[in-house]
Amino acid sequence: MTSAPASLARRPARMPRHARGFTLVEVLVALFIMAILSAMAFRGIDAISRARDGAQGATDRTLKLNSGMSQFEYDIAQMVDTQVLQPMEFTGNTLRITRRTPAGIQLVIWTLQDKRWQRWASPPVVHIAELQDQWMRSQQWESISDGATSVLEDVSAFQVYCYRNGWSNCQSSGNQTQSPPSPPPNPPSSPPSGPPNNPPANPPKARTVWPTGVQLVLTLPDGNLTRERELPPL
Repeated sequence: MTSAPASLARRPARMPRHARGFTLVEVLVALFIMAILSAMAFRGIDAISRARDGAQGATDRTLKLNSGMSQFEYDIAQMVDTQVLQPMEFTGNTLRITRRTPAGIQLVIWTLQDKRWQRWASPPVVHIAELQDQWMRSQQWESISDGATSVLEDVSAFQVYCYRNGWSNCQSSGNQTQSPPSPPPNPPSSPPSGPPNNPPANPPKARTVWPTGVQLVLTLPDGNLTRERELPPL
């Protein structure tokens, strides 16, 4: 038996075609496709995350708004006339209310400061002098702002209207007083006999025109929010 030539013995065996590796071009194309898929997946996840954050923020804002409106309506329902201070006073961007609590009378302020709708409440008091002190203190917002609660942010305007046979600005109309009209004097047919009648010492008291309803208007980025509430009889 003869052996194979030495040149044939040293020749390496050929690799099968299916066992060859990827070329550089194929690897680069695969990496490019994976990068595109990764970018698309990241954009989708980022959009879902932003949508979730936006929905959560809108939900939180709605909850805060509903809570603030409920508190506002409750303050209006508990309004009380102390016969010393006005039960309700609106001065442009601030609404002051005197309301009853189980512990006494409380002064509540709803105000717009730095585009934030805020609420402040004084401690309940049982003496008129204490209530007057709280009223005077409330005139300086800087002195009470630390105890205020921010109800709603990004509010452009805050307006309150009162209903007196129609809606009108509470600030401009106020709790106006009207005296009952007096009939025109009739000249006597004959000269009066006896001493002349003296005019009454105390003229008729003017009656207060108290509104029967209040309307709250908040200007938000999405438009105006309006709430109406019937005022309790005082």
